[in-house]
Amino acid sequence: MNKHYDNAIAALRETDRLGISTEATAMAAMQTQATLAVAAEQARTNRQLELSNMIAYAQLRRARRRPSLDVEELVDVRMASAFPELGEAILPDDDEDGI
Repeated sequence: MNKHYDNAIAALRETDRLGISTEATAMAAMQTQATLAVAAEQARTNRQLELSNMIAYAQLRRARRRPSLDVEELVDVRMASAFPELGEAILPDDDEDGI
C-alpha cells in the first residue's frame, strides 16, 4: 500500500512539474488525490483499531488477574504516541528513575 501511495504522489508531482494540464490529467489527478485521502484516513483508522485492540488485551489480562507490566507499559507508550496530550499523564518521568 505504501509503495502505491508513494508512486501516486510521485506521479502527481511529475505531472505538475512537466506542466501537463489537460482535462483528462486534471480529472485523473483529482481522482488520485481523493483515493490517497481515503487511503491516509484508512491508515489512521487502522492505527486506532490496533491501539484499541491493545487496550482491550491489557484489560483482559488484568481481568484474568494476570497483570503484565510489560503489556501495560506498551499500551501506555502507544497511547501517548496516539494521543500526545495524554503523554505527561501516563508516561513516567525520566527523573523518577534516579531518585
